[in-house]
Amino acid sequence: MNRPWHRGPLRFLVFSASLRSDSLNTQLATLAARTIQAKGADVDLASMADFDCPSYNLEVQAGQGFPEAAQNFRRHLEACDGFVISSAEYDRVQTTGARGR
Repeated sequence: MNRPWHRGPLRFLVFSASLRSDSLNTQLATLAARTIQAKGADVDLASMADFDCPSYNLEVQAGQGFPEAAQNFRRHLEACDGFVISSAEYDRVQTTGARGR
Protein backbone atom coordinates (compact mmCIF):
# COMPACT_ATOMS: atom_id res chain seq x y z
CA MET A 1 0.00 0.00 0.00
CA ASN A 2 1.94 3.01 -1.28
CA ARG A 3 -0.12 6.02 -0.34
CA PRO A 4 1.55 9.42 -0.44
CA TRP A 5 2.24 11.14 2.86
CA HIS A 6 -0.59 13.42 3.87
CA ARG A 7 -0.85 16.05 6.56
CA GLY A 8 -4.58 15.67 7.22
CA PRO A 9 -6.00 13.88 10.23
CA LEU A 10 -5.21 10.20 10.62
CA ARG A 11 -8.05 7.84 9.73
CA PHE A 12 -8.87 4.71 11.71
CA LEU A 13 -11.20 1.79 11.16
CA VAL A 14 -12.64 0.77 14.53
CA PHE A 15 -14.21 -2.65 14.20
CA SER A 16 -16.42 -4.58 16.64
CA ALA A 17 -16.01 -8.31 16.04
CA SER A 18 -19.44 -9.11 17.42
CA LEU A 19 -22.88 -9.64 15.95
CA ARG A 20 -24.86 -8.97 19.13
CA SER A 21 -26.50 -5.54 19.31
CA ASP A 22 -25.80 -5.10 23.04
CA SER A 23 -22.28 -6.56 22.88
CA LEU A 24 -19.62 -5.34 25.28
CA ASN A 25 -17.20 -5.43 22.32
CA THR A 26 -19.42 -2.99 20.41
CA GLN A 27 -19.58 -0.72 23.45
CA LEU A 28 -15.76 -0.83 23.74
CA ALA A 29 -15.35 -0.14 20.00
CA THR A 30 -17.66 2.87 20.33
CA LEU A 31 -15.64 4.15 23.31
CA ALA A 32 -12.40 3.67 21.36
CA ALA A 33 -13.89 5.53 18.36
CA ARG A 34 -14.92 8.47 20.56
CA THR A 35 -11.49 8.59 22.18
CA ILE A 36 -9.71 8.53 18.82
CA GLN A 37 -12.01 11.26 17.46
CA ALA A 38 -11.36 13.37 20.56
CA LYS A 39 -7.65 13.25 19.67
CA GLY A 40 -8.41 14.68 16.22
CA ALA A 41 -8.49 11.60 14.00
CA ASP A 42 -11.25 10.52 11.63
CA VAL A 43 -12.99 7.25 12.51
CA ASP A 44 -14.85 4.70 10.42
CA LEU A 45 -16.85 2.73 13.03
CA ALA A 46 -17.99 -0.68 11.77
CA SER A 47 -19.08 -4.08 13.00
CA MET A 48 -18.66 -7.64 11.88
CA ALA A 49 -22.16 -7.56 10.38
CA ASP A 50 -21.02 -4.83 7.96
CA PHE A 51 -18.57 -7.27 6.35
CA ASP A 52 -20.37 -10.60 6.67
CA CYS A 53 -18.39 -13.09 4.55
CA PRO A 54 -18.39 -16.85 4.05
CA SER A 55 -15.34 -18.88 5.07
CA TYR A 56 -12.44 -18.64 2.65
CA ASN A 57 -12.54 -21.18 -0.18
CA LEU A 58 -9.81 -21.13 -2.87
CA GLU A 59 -12.05 -22.87 -5.41
CA VAL A 60 -14.81 -20.28 -4.98
CA GLN A 61 -12.25 -17.47 -5.23
CA ALA A 62 -10.78 -18.95 -8.40
CA GLY A 63 -14.20 -19.23 -10.01
CA GLN A 64 -16.00 -16.19 -8.66
CA GLY A 65 -13.38 -13.93 -7.09
CA PHE A 66 -13.56 -12.61 -3.56
CA PRO A 67 -17.04 -12.01 -2.10
CA GLU A 68 -18.24 -8.39 -2.29
CA ALA A 69 -18.27 -8.11 1.53
CA ALA A 70 -14.59 -9.11 1.65
CA GLN A 71 -13.73 -6.56 -1.03
CA ASN A 72 -15.67 -3.93 0.93
CA PHE A 73 -13.69 -4.76 4.09
CA ARG A 74 -10.44 -4.46 2.14
CA ARG A 75 -11.49 -1.03 0.79
CA HIS A 76 -12.23 0.16 4.34
CA LEU A 77 -8.84 -1.09 5.58
CA GLU A 78 -6.94 0.47 2.69
CA ALA A 79 -8.63 3.83 3.29
CA CYS A 80 -7.30 3.95 6.86
CA ASP A 81 -3.96 4.64 8.48
CA GLY A 82 -4.66 2.21 11.30
CA PHE A 83 -7.33 -0.01 12.77
CA VAL A 84 -8.68 -1.18 16.12
CA ILE A 85 -10.50 -4.48 16.59
CA SER A 86 -12.59 -5.13 19.68
CA SER A 87 -12.98 -8.88 20.00
CA ALA A 88 -13.80 -11.28 22.81
CA GLU A 89 -11.23 -13.71 24.12
CA TYR A 90 -12.54 -17.12 25.06
CA ASP A 91 -9.72 -18.83 26.92
CA ARG A 92 -11.54 -20.29 29.90
CA VAL A 93 -13.08 -23.73 29.90
CA GLN A 94 -16.68 -23.77 31.11
CA THR A 95 -17.48 -26.76 33.26
CA THR A 96 -20.78 -28.07 34.45
CA GLY A 97 -21.64 -30.88 36.80
CA ALA A 98 -18.86 -32.87 38.45
CA ARG A 99 -15.52 -31.27 39.11
CA GLY A 100 -12.30 -32.60 37.55
CA ARG A 101 -11.06 -35.88 39.01
